[in-house]
Amino acid sequence: MKTLKQSPTLKATFQKKIDDKKTAKHQEIHEILGDSGLSKLSSLMYEFRQAKNQLKGNIGEWSISLILQHFPDTWIMFNNALIPTNNSSSLTEIDHLIIGSKGVFLLEVKTWKGSFSAYKDKWKRRENNNWVEIPNSPTSQSIYHQQMFNHWITSVIPNLPNNFIFAPVVFPIAKWLGVNNCSVPVFQGVSTLLEMIANCPECLTPEQVQLIAKNVENLTLAENSTTIPKPIPKPKLIKRQNPNTFHKE
Repeated sequence: MKTLKQSPTLKATFQKKIDDKKTAKHQEIHEILGDSGLSKLSSLMYEFRQAKNQLKGNIGEWSISLILQHFPDTWIMFNNALIPTNNSSSLTEIDHLIIGSKGVFLLEVKTWKGSFSAYKDKWKRRENNNWVEIPNSPTSQSIYHQQMFNHWITSVIPNLPNNFIFAPVVFPIAKWLGVNNCSVPVFQGVSTLLEMIANCPECLTPEQVQLIAKNVENLTLAENSTTIPKPIPKPKLIKRQNPNTFHKE
């Protein structure tokens, strides 16, 4: 399998948005705790958790990337691929984007340890004898990726087949998974993922594979694209007191 990369400029644009979110988080901590030592400790702990999760995720994605290299040379992979969303100035990231004769595969890799259950995209993890809800659903994230990629790629390339985009979630090191009625396939371990891909029918021509890869590789955002501002909220009615009664202005 051939591995391609997107432009450094696109990556820098996405990284800036991540850094902006981190800055906003630090400001939130500062507003709550002020200039106290607790505020600095909370910010440090937040950065530590972010770095730890990023390192663990990178190791898991790298190991899967090595396994996926055994696909034919005509197949193409992008690691940490960026694709546009419905917002013209926004991007979303996919752990591994694979393009081959059997379709496009948007892999979401979760290097989570322990036991997890899911029903209709609502996830829980086991903590001792209790099941605790997970706020960010991996399968909801994957179906979002699938929808965004389909909307974008079919708008730039005509006559693509139906149902050629798959967005599986892979748990390479989870101890136990119980999944029912989720929007996308979920696999415990890489072997079942590879089996699923192998069983998919041929659906893309070599020309379509190359054309999709070219559009992913050369993706750019419009220079003047800006986020659509949120509407100004309607002013609340102010109650003014007079000597006799209340009335609305």
